[in-house]
Parts: sequence; structure tokens; C-alpha cells
Amino acid sequence: MGLELQQLRQVVALAEHRSFVRAAAALHISQPALSRSIQNLERQLGNSLFLRSAAGVVPTDLGRLYIERARDLLRMADELESAAIGHAAQRTGHVSIGGGPYPTDSFLGPATARFVEQFPRVSVQLHSGDWNDLAHRLRSRTLDFFVADASLLAGEPDLEMTPMPIQHPAYFFARAGHPLAQGKASVLAAEVMAWPFATPSRIPPRVLDPLLAAHREGSSHLAAAPPFPAVECSGLSPVKRLVAASNAVSAAILPCIAEELDDGRFVLLATAPWLYLQFGLVSLRGRPWTQTAEKLRELVLHAEREATQLERRLIKDHAPRKRARSAHE
Repeated sequence: MGLELQQLRQVVALAEHRSFVRAAAALHISQPALSRSIQNLERQLGNSLFLRSAAGVVPTDLGRLYIERARDLLRMADELESAAIGHAAQRTGHVSIGGGPYPTDSFLGPATARFVEQFPRVSVQLHSGDWNDLAHRLRSRTLDFFVADASLLAGEPDLEMTPMPIQHPAYFFARAGHPLAQGKASVLAAEVMAWPFATPSRIPPRVLDPLLAAHREGSSHLAAAPPFPAVECSGLSPVKRLVAASNAVSAAILPCIAEELDDGRFVLLATAPWLYLQFGLVSLRGRPWTQTAEKLRELVLHAEREATQLERRLIKDHAPRKRARSAHE
């Protein structure tokens, strides 16, 4: 049986969209034409690749294996086409990356924008999510790589974590009129954690343990301690809206809240030696990098360095003074 790239693209599109109608629209063909093509392929294979139901389609066990191999073949075909054309500006293909809310907002977005300017014929997908979702996408080969805190996933044998070189301090922040923001000196982590805490993602265990300790200390004198976290949002934007409209507090690396700090909507409350993020590039072990993914990786590292320059300026302009320690602290 001869393999056709067109059929491989159709199988991958159907797996991603889980619907013949949506996949056909994405491929710019009719739904009946897509259905006939998939049925012909399944007849040639002698097995079904997808289970059909009123709720949509899902791959069979054979389908999942076929889709995984199809994605690899399509990437190789795209790279062969790029090499044949020979000029970087003429590259075609596809690259898909992911990250948590902090790297996505601070440097993955700018890196992707720069990549699109340099390679306008390459399509890019940027996914934001927690590390479990991103690891699942990577293992299913729908991501080329993703960025996560380097303390995560280090023990996963099928994943390769390449630490990025920069350590990013994170700060507790609140709205400008928050009761904790009345002075110019920093407050203690326990004082911050006595207030409702909002987070845009799951917290790495390395940071979670001291946060929980600060929460216990800060809540020990309260009649009704707030739960931790009080609010868990999907993404950074709803966290920022919540903090701006209430007495909730949160924490972030500074490039993520640069605009709100500079226009006076947010203030920094404190940081701590353990309150930092150091990211890593996560890829599938043994899977070769495509040329497009390697170029985007270079731009991600460059964008992180630029974000660090912004970070230093924000610390200089907005970091609270260290509070003088008393004898009992």
C-alpha cells in the first residue's frame, strides 16, 4: 500500500479536531470527501482507525499508533521540502510549542511573534497549560517542545529537560489600594498568605511547600482561614482581573505584570529566597528536532534574555524596601 501525504494530513486533522465537519473545514475539503478518504484508507488497512459516535470520533489503538507515525512522517516531509527550497525565508511547515502561563506571557509570546515575522510560511501553534497537559501533548507528538519549571518532570524517563540559564525571581503582588500596600517596605510571606491567594496554574512542589508553611503561619491567628489556593484560574489574565478587583493576592515573575506595575494598578509586596522560577525546555527523548523547532528554540532563549532585562528594570523601579528585622523575627 502506497502512503500519500494528503491522507496522512487528513488522519492527523481528524485526530486533532475529533469531528469530520471541523477537520474537513480545516483541510478546505468537503465533509463527504474526507469521510470517503478515511474509509478507503481503513479498507486498505483492514482495520478501523477511528471509532465514530454522535459525540464525535476518537482513535482506536491502531489509530493512535498510525497517527503518531503520520505526524513524524509529515514533519520529515516538511523538513525535506524546506531543505529542497534552500532559503530560510521560503521555509514551509508547522511547529507547535507550549508553556505554562508565566513563560507564555513573558517570553514565549514574543518569541513566537518574532518567528512568524522571520518565517511567514511556517504555521505556529502556541499552547498554554499546566505541565501534565503539556507532557500529554508532547507524548502524543502534538507539541515539538514546551517550557516548564526545571524542577518538574526531571524523573520522567521518556522526557528530556534542558534547563534554561536564567533564574527569575517571583514577587507577591496586589492591587494598589490593598491593606498590605500602605507602606513602602516589604511584608512577610506569612502576612501575604493570610489573604486569599489566586494562582493561574498548579504550583511546583519546590515552591508549594514553603507557600503552604507561610499559609499555615499567616492563618494561625485567623478565626476563618482562607483555603489555599482560594482561587485557581485557567490562565494569568483572570488572575490579574481578580487581583485588580478584590483583596486577593497572587505571585508572578515580573515581566507578566510589567504594564500593571508601571501604570500603578499593582504593587509588589514581597519576595522570598525560595520564590523563583527557573525554566527548562522539555522535549521527547530520542525524537530529533526539526529545523523549524530549533529556530524557534533559539528565539525563545533570546526572548528570555530580553525578558530578564525588563525584569531588572522592574525590580529597580518597583521592588519594596526590605523590612528591618526585629529581634524576634
